[in-house]
Amino acid sequence: MGFPVRIVLGLFLLFGFAHSWSEDDYLNPDDIGVIIAIAIDASDATDLFEKSRGKVNLSLKMDFTEKADVNERIHFFKTKGFLQLKKYVERGKPYIPLIKKIFDRYGIPDELIFLPIIESRFNIKARSPAGAAGLWQFMPQTGRMYGLRINKWIDERYDIEKSTIAAAFYLKDLYHIFDDWMLALASYNTGEGIIIRKINKYGGINFWDIDEYLSRETRNYIPNFLAAVSVVKDILKEEHFDYETVHFDIIKVRKPVSLLYISELTGISLSTLKKMNPHLKKGVTPPDDGEYNIYIPEGYKETVEVALEKSPIVKYRALKEYTVKKGDSLYKIAKKFGTTVSYLRKINDLENSIIVRGTVLKVPSYIEAYPDYTDRILDLSEDIIYTPKGIIYKVKKGDTLGKIAKKFRVSVKAIKRWNRIDKFIYPNQRIVIYKKVRNMNVRDPHIVPRNVMYLKKKVKKRKPTIKYIFHKVRPGDTLIKIARKYGVRVSDIKKWNRLSSNIIVVGQKITIIKRVGAGS
Repeated sequence: MGFPVRIVLGLFLLFGFAHSWSEDDYLNPDDIGVIIAIAIDASDATDLFEKSRGKVNLSLKMDFTEKADVNERIHFFKTKGFLQLKKYVERGKPYIPLIKKIFDRYGIPDELIFLPIIESRFNIKARSPAGAAGLWQFMPQTGRMYGLRINKWIDERYDIEKSTIAAAFYLKDLYHIFDDWMLALASYNTGEGIIIRKINKYGGINFWDIDEYLSRETRNYIPNFLAAVSVVKDILKEEHFDYETVHFDIIKVRKPVSLLYISELTGISLSTLKKMNPHLKKGVTPPDDGEYNIYIPEGYKETVEVALEKSPIVKYRALKEYTVKKGDSLYKIAKKFGTTVSYLRKINDLENSIIVRGTVLKVPSYIEAYPDYTDRILDLSEDIIYTPKGIIYKVKKGDTLGKIAKKFRVSVKAIKRWNRIDKFIYPNQRIVIYKKVRNMNVRDPHIVPRNVMYLKKKVKKRKPTIKYIFHKVRPGDTLIKIARKYGVRVSDIKKWNRLSSNIIVVGQKITIIKRVGAGS
């Protein structure tokens, strides 16, 4: 740690904050809770409390320097950053009681309720440039791994209840890998693989032992979180916030239904329903019999459930997939599904009537749903299907093996081997990508069990005996100046960095190795 205050707080510009504080801005730890007590307690190390009601212990240790860093950030959030932080809290208030209820059920510490402040600013529609989405900023692969449906109809990373349940499972898995909540949170931000490698390479038993070896984002993630939680809990305490009451209703539907129909049943505006249900990409639940959530204003649940129970079920035209078998022809398939050859050619964009065994064609079908579900023919086909063993991809017009290989980051040679392809591919062909993925079939969502014990065994925690410092050469730096700064010898710096001379250049990274406790 030990960054100058101006540098540490400059990182908060990522949140749109500035920095200004005075002595009067200091907080009273007795008024806020145990996290602030940690931040400003000057003892060498502090063990955080044990959670009641069977929750996993939330414990961490910090030395004076680390606590001072968190304390600086508390002042930052308490001053110029306060209005922005309060804005995020206001945005999150409708969801906090539901998150608490779910975290209580799965034994997650209460403080982690506020993780979305750092992850998404409590914006349920948040999406990062890298593709992470929702309150909990799940990447698609991780979301699917924890049971979230993500397809052309729905993205449950934006479903508050289901994404929070997924986050609870993910956080619990990370905790069981490291037996440390701060390492679990760092892994949530950067990936458990990186944290395991840093611990094994440099040594460490907690986050603070390895923070300097992590990216700037992850290095700031934990102290930002601790500081934000401290101030947020104070805000909510002063307001006597009700953590127990959820002020919206959730309907569980098992037949396809549109938000338009819910609007007609209740008088709730369609725009309100769309705002409350960003997980429904097309304003309808998917056209299958899975269970899906619909969020509505408080007080309407019984009305909607009774109305749906009395509503008629309507048949809607659709297109489903059919895999061409040996001996099939377009004529036989058309006859089988009660249609014509010309219609099959039209909906499958076929230039002629030649078909190949293994090709996937669209054929006429129907679904059953509530009234006002759609006024179009529904296409039930999926271009990409995720399975525990790999990915099934449907070739589109204009695709090449090179394009597909690039899309899935595999080699052309591998695709040809996996699918016994000699030279050519053709539209509507299914290609199997045996890439190791942790996804499940979008039509059959479930949580994929993770081998937590295997990952746990890979973590080689040990008290670090040496510390690696990475110094970036600045204008005016010399090896002598750097050696004096860190209290080491020039000859050692040259040895550690395999330098044959005293020449260094601006921007060059110099590694300094020091024994722990030998000074900074």
